[in-house]
Amino acid sequence: MSTGILFNWNMVYFSIVIYTWVDSITFVQLSSSDNALIGSINKLITKSNDIYILDRYKTKSLKKFNINGVFITDIGRFGEAPGEYQEPTDFIVNDSLIIVYDQFASRFNYYTLDGNFQYSKKLPFLCLRFKQVSENNFIFYTQDADNQHLSSIENYSIFQTDSNFVINERCFYRERDKYTSIINDYNFVDINNRLYCHPSFSGKIYEIFNDGKYALKINLNFGKHQLPEEYLLKENWNDFKNESAKDRYSFFLGEYLITNDVLYFSYTQQHEAVRCFYSFKDKKLARSSIMVNDLLPIFPFANFIGVDGNTLVSYVFPSDIIAIRDNYSSSEWYKMVGEKACEITKQLKNEDNPFIVWYHLKKQ
Repeated sequence: MSTGILFNWNMVYFSIVIYTWVDSITFVQLSSSDNALIGSINKLITKSNDIYILDRYKTKSLKKFNINGVFITDIGRFGEAPGEYQEPTDFIVNDSLIIVYDQFASRFNYYTLDGNFQYSKKLPFLCLRFKQVSENNFIFYTQDADNQHLSSIENYSIFQTDSNFVINERCFYRERDKYTSIINDYNFVDINNRLYCHPSFSGKIYEIFNDGKYALKINLNFGKHQLPEEYLLKENWNDFKNESAKDRYSFFLGEYLITNDVLYFSYTQQHEAVRCFYSFKDKKLARSSIMVNDLLPIFPFANFIGVDGNTLVSYVFPSDIIAIRDNYSSSEWYKMVGEKACEITKQLKNEDNPFIVWYHLKKQ
């Protein structure tokens, strides 16, 4: 059953104090040894008290830390030799193996959980993301349907295969080069072992089932401020840009996190990012452009990278905290963030690895 949320354009709070939704915060800083350093976080998976972090662009690496932030090992490395990758685009961790997708080489690299390379498999198609449902069941996502060499999936964004990459199911028909699109980590995302898809700029979020079929999960209805679909046609690109510069429509670019109790998402209204909490139980919607972290103020309520049960997972780099801290005197900073947060920030260095932050939500 899908959830519909109808927006009143004017009912936006001045601010949201996160304690009204968040019960507590825990965090860990990743170790900053030379081999451990990362430049960004594009995907994070926590499994069996280990943290796997993909830095897709800056260090082009997949690194494994323990739950206390201690660096354990690299999973593969950048290069062209067997077991290396040129563009680590996505990965999954199952009970015995890590699979890394190298988009440039269009192949899977398989590693043990300790990072030992096992073998590679060439993919007969292109994709951006994937999920391994079981040993013999994969679901793939390619936003702009770049598989015109395969008629069975040409113009389809999602398809389901077996372990030999034989196509069993396909969905989300999308004619190549017809639509304006935006690629982000929420187009196709695994949240709490449930798979979701968000077509670019749509107010709809779909759940993708293990057999490759799908159903509407969330419908964000902006009413008369909903962007008409014809603006997404590439032939109407200039009209789209003109409307983007005005205040008439709301734009849902796709940031969303779903737990059993709560939907967290953001959208743009009148050129301002509006962030929202929605309770599935109470059907209560709270939204504001200002989120106040009254629990641990040094961590901005932002940079979300996943969901773990009823917990939102985010990260923050020390350089971002330092940039704010250095605008204040020691006494001003202490008064603003409190003793605990002040102590955390004393020894931070700009080049240090990030904090992983868990926001444990209140039971609704």
